[in-house]
Amino acid sequence: MKTISAFAVLALMLLVGCAAADVPPDVLVQMAGIGTKIEPFTAETITVSGDKQTTASFDSTERKNATAYVIIGARCPTTSAYVDRFRELEKAYAGKPVELVYVYPNREDTSDAKLAFHKEHKLIGPYIDDRGGRVAKILQARKTSEFILVGKDGTILFRGSIDDSKDVAGVKKRYAAAALDEHLAGKPITTSASQVFA
Repeated sequence: MKTISAFAVLALMLLVGCAAADVPPDVLVQMAGIGTKIEPFTAETITVSGDKQTTASFDSTERKNATAYVIIGARCPTTSAYVDRFRELEKAYAGKPVELVYVYPNREDTSDAKLAFHKEHKLIGPYIDDRGGRVAKILQARKTSEFILVGKDGTILFRGSIDDSKDVAGVKKRYAAAALDEHLAGKPITTSASQVFA
């Protein structure tokens, strides 16, 4: 009931012209599904290393650590604005008990375009070629560049943008890094939801 109520409140706010930034934090958290579990799923992941790519089976119920799902699009301007920051996150948390998994759900992106984008930007994390958007729907992803941190038990811990500015020069708050740091330290996540930029 809380989720339905949150959707109703957000819809009303949009009708009366409220900006996205005006959405109350408690409504944002409810909309993000924080504390709920994702529907179990399996998929194939592709990992790119130079000119080589390897595939592997992925089962969301068999994660040994937390998983950060990053929703991206090969032709999405917002993804392009954030891709360097995605790569910085990969480097910062390499070797730590969390895995970054990219999800490409956009219909207009061909499999070749997804592979080329991953290669061009030297993204290390595996990706899911989410044709049909099945995984994105399970994750209830709404926009590309969305970052969704899920505990090893499938509980959604954080959902939102990785920081507070599409323009890297204007970044003041690094939501994703803070959520990762707090989770890895065994602490509650202070800001568990943030707006995602279109």
